[in-house]
Amino acid sequence: YSRAFRRLQKDAIAKTIMLVGQKKLEETFKRLVKSDKLSHGYIFFGEPQVGKYSFALSLAAFLEKGELEEVETVNGFPKHMLEELLIIKPTDGAIGIDAVRELKHFLAQKPVKSKSRVAILDDAHMLTSQAENAILKIGEEPPAQSLIILIVPSVDSLMRTLQSRFQKIYFQRSSAEEISKMLEDKYGIESKRAKDIAKLSLGRPGRAVAFLNDEKAKERFRTVVALLSGKVSKHDVLESVTENDVELYLLLTEIIAKLANDPIKNYDILWSITERITAMSQFTVNKRLQAETAIWTI
Repeated sequence: YSRAFRRLQKDAIAKTIMLVGQKKLEETFKRLVKSDKLSHGYIFFGEPQVGKYSFALSLAAFLEKGELEEVETVNGFPKHMLEELLIIKPTDGAIGIDAVRELKHFLAQKPVKSKSRVAILDDAHMLTSQAENAILKIGEEPPAQSLIILIVPSVDSLMRTLQSRFQKIYFQRSSAEEISKMLEDKYGIESKRAKDIAKLSLGRPGRAVAFLNDEKAKERFRTVVALLSGKVSKHDVLESVTENDVELYLLLTEIIAKLANDPIKNYDILWSITERITAMSQFTVNKRLQAETAIWTI
């Protein structure tokens, strides 16, 4: 699911991703690096498209080049690869033990051009149990001058012992004003249209960029609005994505994004859907049944 999700987004976000709405984190990490107080490992968590992965890339660039700058990417990887950076993403829906062995070998080498060798595990909630335990062992005795960043939507998707070995950093939504300014400055979008897109982005910069040229993203948004307002039946929505598991997953993330505007009112539904999505990452679970059940709980 995660690989297909990234493929759907990559054309819209293949250019430079701006750091939006994370000024406090930027300043905090600058101080940590300059004072040599950076931890050996972090868990970056928060909703999709809020900038977790982009910030992790920028931090790696800061350690290697001395500047916390935007990193231009192509197909999810830096266009100009950093020498002291390893990026691990799911393969066939999982991050297995072989990837962690590669990680261990990479971190065992001393950095030459950076203060630390940096390993970013994107979609780390896709770690297999064996791989997760291997990461735990590395976290218990981390190599010198190394930094591991696990990127997940929720810390609860990782086992508690692993959570305890890493510092947790929450990435919040950005303001509509910040996103609107990003669209104007970076993409040359006219002010009124930028503000309209910013409102639809629900505080997620990556979502705003997707809205620029992704018609499926726009249609998915309209479907969720109609679903939550009762203007379309759950049965009809499920029928529209019955042959496409990826679209079903994306529909769930869109529902979460919309309901998260009022997390207190929608707490029970959000919790239920999040639990179903977490379960979908497990190999022994019927993913489609979990997704369909999540929609019927609304």
